[in-house]
Amino acid sequence: MNTKRLASALVLASTLAASALSTGCVALYPEIGTNIRKITAEQALDPPPPEDLRWIRLVSATIKDSMRDGRTWKQALGKLPDPYAKLYINDQEVLRTNPKNETLEPSWDDAPRGNFQVSSADKMRVEIWDANTVTDKPIGVKDFRATEDLVLGDRIRIDVPGAGEVVIAYERAHAMFGLGLWFELRTDTCFLTRMIGGSPAERAGAQPGDEVVQIGGKDVKTMSSNAVRSAFNSIPSDGLPVVLRHADGTTASVTLREGPIYPAFAEFGRVD
Repeated sequence: MNTKRLASALVLASTLAASALSTGCVALYPEIGTNIRKITAEQALDPPPPEDLRWIRLVSATIKDSMRDGRTWKQALGKLPDPYAKLYINDQEVLRTNPKNETLEPSWDDAPRGNFQVSSADKMRVEIWDANTVTDKPIGVKDFRATEDLVLGDRIRIDVPGAGEVVIAYERAHAMFGLGLWFELRTDTCFLTRMIGGSPAERAGAQPGDEVVQIGGKDVKTMSSNAVRSAFNSIPSDGLPVVLRHADGTTASVTLREGPIYPAFAEFGRVD
């Protein structure tokens, strides 16, 4: 690089640095998640699933062979419908299946599913639609609440006017296993960025924004990035002791232990 180009590069770097400082920009660090995996039959659910969290999946439907006007689907459209379903909780769409081609008995085995906060007091609605290349057409809609008389075992079977019977899986929340926290590694320290609500990390007293001062008796500033990652992803059976500095400056010594996690769909996505 010649002298003029070097001088220009230095001026540009200085200008960008000054701009970042003047606008309050700070360095961004990648967020790292700890291991979250499927729970096994041998692992105890302690604590048990919350009462207000339910695992929900749109399972199947049996569509009536005639439309509202009395004509059969083939008489009206020349073929059977391509049905799909939507589920709402308190007027917010939470689940939607893919359409199934030309059938009166769709089974949505590939449908999204997960844990949702819901109780018998919440308004729910299921909608059945016929997928169309131009405009999707509604088949039937039903508002309901998941009351004791409607939930039979772990299923809701509901008659949707104009559509037929719809089956919805409605089970106690499904668990995953791990710590349920995310962190970021900065120059010589580590900060917790977020955690799943009710996770083992949260139950232990960890909070988003905490600085991790020590891990297993070692000062984090003396540990390599790989050593910190390894510590969080290989938790001993008796737990990992850490020292945390909260946002208010106080410190807390806690032991992080892996355990059941019941992540809500909104913060984690699909749980099988």
